[in-house]
Amino acid sequence: MTTIINQILALTASNVKSLYRRKWMSLSLVFSVAMVVTVLLGFLAMSNGFRLSLMQAGSPDIAIGLGKGAATELGSRIDISQLHYLDGAAGIATNAKGVALISPEMVVPVDLQQKAGGSSATLSLRGIGPFGLDVRPNVRIASGRTFTPGTSEIVVGRRLSLDYKGLDIGEQLTLGTSKWTVVSIFDAGGSAFESEMLGDLSVVQTLFDRPNLVQSVRVKLASPQALPALQSVAASVPQIALTLRSEQDYFAALAERTSKLILLLGWPLAVIMAVGAAVGAMTTMFSSVSDRSTEIATMRAIGFSRRAAFASTWIEAMILTALGCLSGIVISYLLLNGWSASTMSLDRTQIGFQLILSPPLIIKAAVLAMAIGAIGGAVPAIAATRIPLRSAMSGRT
Repeated sequence: MTTIINQILALTASNVKSLYRRKWMSLSLVFSVAMVVTVLLGFLAMSNGFRLSLMQAGSPDIAIGLGKGAATELGSRIDISQLHYLDGAAGIATNAKGVALISPEMVVPVDLQQKAGGSSATLSLRGIGPFGLDVRPNVRIASGRTFTPGTSEIVVGRRLSLDYKGLDIGEQLTLGTSKWTVVSIFDAGGSAFESEMLGDLSVVQTLFDRPNLVQSVRVKLASPQALPALQSVAASVPQIALTLRSEQDYFAALAERTSKLILLLGWPLAVIMAVGAAVGAMTTMFSSVSDRSTEIATMRAIGFSRRAAFASTWIEAMILTALGCLSGIVISYLLLNGWSASTMSLDRTQIGFQLILSPPLIIKAAVLAMAIGAIGGAVPAIAATRIPLRSAMSGRT
């Protein structure tokens, strides 16, 4: 066993020293693996960042009610009379005056221009009830003041104010056919809430000609444990006819569907690139074996085994692959981690988020990268064991 290990180490050292003669071919393998890792990590970080952005928005003591059969707000319709029956239900938190903390809401898609590039994007203007901010415990006014009920004033998420034109405090902008004034910027800890603009529900309904339209209702629970009883009431009272779920569950479902869509695009592209990289690795290693055929035959002639020839060639492929993998990880951290992006939600509006890398994602990309080296290096390694010993004397394969 010691003899085999020594032979492998000696041949591997010889292979590494001769890389300079094949530097461009070797670098092409490193580059192709790095690109595969970078592309895959880009999609994985996008999916991860989007999921975390939505998950951070969810609170266990907030419930979201949608119309029966609706999965998202876009397809939900709620009659005002339904909320009257919900108002006196047990398990709902109240304020100091004993009023239930319930916020009927609706979302209107509006178009704004991005600061970078000037392209247009569809954003969410959300009309909220009087307790709209009370049922958003992770939202705080960072600068300015909250909007005055009954006026066309809006408060804007921090992320939107950074990325889109006309969203600084004091600015007026046209949304639909009406003028709106930005009175504050709010912070939501980087969650999906920061991708919305908030205004008074009645004003949004009036100015967008959607009288009495309510798409969802947010409810502050007395405690997270109160949700099952409230869901039972909503299911047993025909006049309520709402589907209630915790805010965490609602956003988790949205995140899962959109994250899967992102990965559905990312993984096939990464696999196709990986196949190309594996073919490139095979070509590179065949070139390496051809370049060192005389050396390999000479080593075999003086007693080095076929297993040592195979292992040293395969290890060379794995070393180059590891360098490419490491390069891809470094590139991803420098260029992608923390990079701001946005994607279309299931409600067809833009949600801003940051790309976030994590160790499990890096491990997935590394496994794919090393598979490239393992597969791409195996066949040339077998070829290295079949070089005829007469090549040591003739100098030809």
